[in-house]
Amino acid sequence: MGAHLIDSRIFGHQWTTPESRALFDEPARVARWLEIVITLAEAQAECGVIPAESALAIGQLRGAVLPIEEIARRTRETSHSTLGMIQVLRERLAGAAAEHVYYGTTVQDVTDTAQALEIRATCSLLWRDWRQIESDMLALALQHRATPMPGRTHGQPGAPIAFGFKVATWADELGRHLQRLRQGGERWMVGQLGGAVGTLAFFGERALPLRSAFCRRLGLRAPAVSWLSSRDCLAEFAHVVAMAVSSLARLANEVYALQRREIGELAEKTRSSTVGSITMPHKRNPEVSEQIVVLARLVRSHAAVLTDTMVQEHERDARGWKAEWVVLPELCHMALAATTMARELMAGLEVRTDAMRRNLDDNASSEHLLSVMALRLGKHRAQAVLNDAYRRARDEQLPLEQVLQGVASAQELAELPVIDLGASAAMVDAVVAATQRRRDAEPAEWA
Repeated sequence: MGAHLIDSRIFGHQWTTPESRALFDEPARVARWLEIVITLAEAQAECGVIPAESALAIGQLRGAVLPIEEIARRTRETSHSTLGMIQVLRERLAGAAAEHVYYGTTVQDVTDTAQALEIRATCSLLWRDWRQIESDMLALALQHRATPMPGRTHGQPGAPIAFGFKVATWADELGRHLQRLRQGGERWMVGQLGGAVGTLAFFGERALPLRSAFCRRLGLRAPAVSWLSSRDCLAEFAHVVAMAVSSLARLANEVYALQRREIGELAEKTRSSTVGSITMPHKRNPEVSEQIVVLARLVRSHAAVLTDTMVQEHERDARGWKAEWVVLPELCHMALAATTMARELMAGLEVRTDAMRRNLDDNASSEHLLSVMALRLGKHRAQAVLNDAYRRARDEQLPLEQVLQGVASAQELAELPVIDLGASAAMVDAVVAATQRRRDAEPAEWA
């Protein structure tokens, strides 16, 4: 217990959530496999493949708590991924029902279908939390649609922006990920019933009706063709999640940078019990932001592995799909952890407007002055003149006002200082309006 950080009772809260643990822990996995086996039997009875009595007996196992240690022992003995569970199930069934459990199917039918159900549950949680984060972003963007702060390029202060403009870029980006998550469902929510090599030859003419009934009962779409070695949909899901979590990491990285004491424009909310350092009592570390960035890096690496599993051999290749058993749950754990942290970060974000204003120095008016002088000198000539003036003030440590008096007219200088936020507010309003239209047209729950 605790061999993996996800399972650690000390550090697990940084790598997973209670909801993702409940979704992916071993009892939940076995229960999911059992539900798939039962649903298959019920679909087989519906299509006349097995007797209704057998399906009824198998169905009575629904909700049973199976002995995981016994399943594990038999799995090691047989060296087969699901035979240990099947043996345990058969011992709980009498007569023909014991022969009809797991009838005509194979490991990948169960595990691939289980992965589709896991993705569905994960998407539901992500959808809920991403929409809440987006909602908080929209409110913050509107609140600060005209709050000035330094815009920065190359890590250096540039022209002014509204803080709401920065937040609107976060919301707009996250909104596109929500669209991708919704659009991907049609491709990802697909069941698997292919049998030995995907042809379903075991079931004869009942094969395709059986697959349709099986998927329908699980709330999944029936595929046009078995996807035993076609793994593109898993890779697509992974990359959509990786992109979204990376967008959350962009937000977190911004908080990390702007919380620096010498900048001090944003800060994470902390509890009174939080300790930044046991040797430097003054420290207040952006630990949540740091962890989101770490988790996003790992999610991206896991998405790359799931892309690699697309290269498979022939009609079944365990070298590919067994790697998914490790990588897909870890990706979901970490994506859900990062999302939960980002939700808390946004809900408690401290915005220090006084520091934002303080950090707007005399240089903040340079773009506005350039636009004014360009009317007289032409844009490129004005840029060269001002570039030289600001360089002289910096290198020779001269008062900026004194240097500018030598290159700009009195009328041009009369407009300074000015905080020109450009179209920041208008773009905030556009993002909020477009996002609200989209949200009004989409379901509150992922489907």
